Amino acid sequence: MRHSGNSGFTLIEVLISIMIMAVIAHGTYALMSTTFTASQTVEEDTASFHAFHKAMNILNQDFVQMVPRVARMDGSPSRMIIQTGENMFQSEGTGISFMRGGALNPGAELPRGEIVRVWYRVKNGQLERAVYPYPDTVIGYEPQFYPLMKGVKNFKVFFYRQGSWSQGWIDRVKISSGVKVEFESEAYGKISRIFYIPAGDV
Repeated sequence: MRHSGNSGFTLIEVLISIMIMAVIAHGTYALMSTTFTASQTVEEDTASFHAFHKAMNILNQDFVQMVPRVARMDGSPSRMIIQTGENMFQSEGTGISFMRGGALNPGAELPRGEIVRVWYRVKNGQLERAVYPYPDTVIGYEPQFYPLMKGVKNFKVFFYRQGSWSQGWIDRVKISSGVKVEFESEAYGKISRIFYIPAGDV
């Protein structure tokens, strides 16, 4: 109760003011927290989409420029144009290695040839890629894999031959005219991509 002539506040008024300020502060914090969480989620989704788009572009560039070239592995001829198989290169799914052309090397000034060897595998749920600057690997060489995309499983590679798709490739002279890559993404579900191989004959 406020006495006449007293300009101060009673204890009840102070407590009510504190409660009102606490409610406002709580609402402001909740709003800011929700806004921050939403912004963080958008940033993570955007980064995930960019990583997915980049991985698809790299896959396309590599497979479309596949060339039928036999290479040496550890100093010995492999006699296989495409090396692929389940769990190959310690992959959690299909592992694959092949030659690709189209690597620009103006004036031969870059430390690589115009044809390079690439590898793909899935390790610890990540799609990984490795590249060797020359077609023929040296004895004891271990490819250095780099992650392209997270949350990947059931990675499979299929080759087009005589009107149908099949896994594995044993032809030592020609390569398929089409390659299909299938996998499951935690963010985007089941993904299937078909790549037309200009250098393919079958």
